[in-house]
Amino acid sequence: MGNFQDRTLRWALKEARRGRTGVFSRWMQEVVPFNRPHRLKILEFGEGACTVELPKRRRNLNHLGTMHACAMATAAEYASGLCLLSTFGMKDVRLIMSHMNVAYTRRAQSSCTAQAHCSEENQEALRKLLMKEGRAPLKLTSVVCDAEGHEVARAEIEWHLKGLGPTKR
Repeated sequence: MGNFQDRTLRWALKEARRGRTGVFSRWMQEVVPFNRPHRLKILEFGEGACTVELPKRRRNLNHLGTMHACAMATAAEYASGLCLLSTFGMKDVRLIMSHMNVAYTRRAQSSCTAQAHCSEENQEALRKLLMKEGRAPLKLTSVVCDAEGHEVARAEIEWHLKGLGPTKR
């Protein structure tokens, strides 16, 4: 990554942690092109928590006009991964999703938000394991809610984190 891109990313991350997520959200659309067509927007990007918005738009809907199951799963995975990146840094760990289980609890007829949270206890345990082993497994839950705040899906995502620092294996 070039010097300008590095500075831009650092600035965008700093702004996102202050609640101004627009530039970082747009930057991530370029970094993760698979998510670009969904127009996922980062609403919250803080230490151990992330919330993303999945807008109601034709591309995200199924044949019944409700939110497509795969679009909701994508938003859940994105929130979960960003939650871990906000905690461990984008240059310090590599994330690999190994498994995802999604339960759909009701139809989503509006835009949705997906939220993931990593407790402080999990964060500390993962840091210690990454320092000692260079890798760590984690199950993280993302909750997807509709515009009225009703839970429409719950995803349990299994991640494998690998440290990229001096303990790299």
